Amino acid sequence: MGLSEKDLCREFNVSRTPLREAMAKLESMKLVTIIPRFGTNVSPIDIDEIRCAFEVKIKLESLAVELAVDRIESEQLKALDGVIQEVVQLNEGDAYHRHHRLIELEKRFHRIILQAAQNPILEEFLDNLHYRCARLWSSSLSQVVPNEDILDQMKNIYQALAEGNAESAGRHMAQHIQYFIEKIKMRLL
Repeated sequence: MGLSEKDLCREFNVSRTPLREAMAKLESMKLVTIIPRFGTNVSPIDIDEIRCAFEVKIKLESLAVELAVDRIESEQLKALDGVIQEVVQLNEGDAYHRHHRLIELEKRFHRIILQAAQNPILEEFLDNLHYRCARLWSSSLSQVVPNEDILDQMKNIYQALAEGNAESAGRHMAQHIQYFIEKIKMRLL
């Protein structure tokens, strides 16, 4: 899919220089392909690359929650509990809106844990992985709505954090990520 530099500049009300810088950043993240004198295209989703990214994501998300066990503050635990309570309330509305709200709450849940881990390098790696995986997440998980499995997984992670059990927290986080990977596989096959 070709991207028009002129149209993008107009849509985002920016000049060509910042747009080209943004495109270079997107290319470094393998989200677009820039072909000199021809233009910029959205990169196709490479299933093998995504598989590799998810393998790393499971380990890094588990590491983040394990680090957070000893570093999390009471306010962050309260914030995680608040996210869980919002997921509990996601029974109303159509599936489309519930799905999008769940994705927002999932991001917030993981962001709180990542901030509690207090490791900016880990945060940078996970942010990069998030962008690589986000296209597949959103397109493949459009039918995933809040359910008891997701809620139980979030509660288990929270409980392990509250109890200071790094091994349990890491294991539950890995199961949580794996759950979504399995949903993606089912959708793609």
